[in-house]
Amino acid sequence: MCRMVNPLLMSLVLTLTFVVSVTSILHHVSREELYDRLANRHMLTETKLQEFINVPDDGVYLELLAKDCQAAFLNKRSQSGLYVIHPKNSLPMAVYCDMSSDGEGWTVLQKNTLQKSLFGSPDWSEYKQGFGNLMADHWLGNEMIYLLTRQNTFTVRFSVVDAHNNKHHADYSSFRLDSEAKNYTLRLGDYSGDAGDVLTAMNETGMHDNMMFSTEDKDNDRWKNNCALEHEGGWWFDNCGSSLFNSDDFIYWRGLCDEHNHCASSSIMIKPSKKNCSPTPLPGPGVHLPVHQKS
Repeated sequence: MCRMVNPLLMSLVLTLTFVVSVTSILHHVSREELYDRLANRHMLTETKLQEFINVPDDGVYLELLAKDCQAAFLNKRSQSGLYVIHPKNSLPMAVYCDMSSDGEGWTVLQKNTLQKSLFGSPDWSEYKQGFGNLMADHWLGNEMIYLLTRQNTFTVRFSVVDAHNNKHHADYSSFRLDSEAKNYTLRLGDYSGDAGDVLTAMNETGMHDNMMFSTEDKDNDRWKNNCALEHEGGWWFDNCGSSLFNSDDFIYWRGLCDEHNHCASSSIMIKPSKKNCSPTPLPGPGVHLPVHQKS
């Protein structure tokens, strides 16, 4: 005599079997092990382990970490703060996630409040690896930004707060950095916002879009001298340009602030975008033309 199998029991068995099979191929690490694996652990102390919002006391499965801050936000994380993300084909990295009401998952790449002497002295290697306090003023690092932006199409927001505490922003529909072999060249899409387009617009100082990154010890700009040395900060200079966030003396965004009309702070944040405004074909090294396309 055949017996009927309880459908609920069968469903439970299948679910448990699936969970066991999945967790057996995932890599669970403790907080301490995770810290040792971070690509930018030099920007943290081990005491910061307790501040990772998305890392429980007993550790995490590496494969289940969000790939960026928006992925964490979509996974019901709503608190701004320190997170560990795991971009595709990359080591995990620590970042600050802006989950505020108008943020909804921005990954912060840079913050400067001019409170510390931080941006003027780092060389190429330091700008590559990142420096500063992720909870305050910092540069995430060109290599980290490259690893992040190669996995998806990202929107970027360059924000400045002027001397009167008014907030302004310039958004670009796509953003990524080329690899170090191409000196972390900046690639931008279409502009929107209220700060004014000083990155893809051409003027007497050139443009920043499609420029290679420059530091005091690695001059990649088109000026006869070294823009990074002259302005004491690494950036995507041309001749020299219309913006500079990485300075200890002043934040420059043409039309809003300069060395005589100081802005109070700056930040750079990214999140995935559905638009793809990358040029086809991409310009090669040494090609400095405005190639961003209308969507």
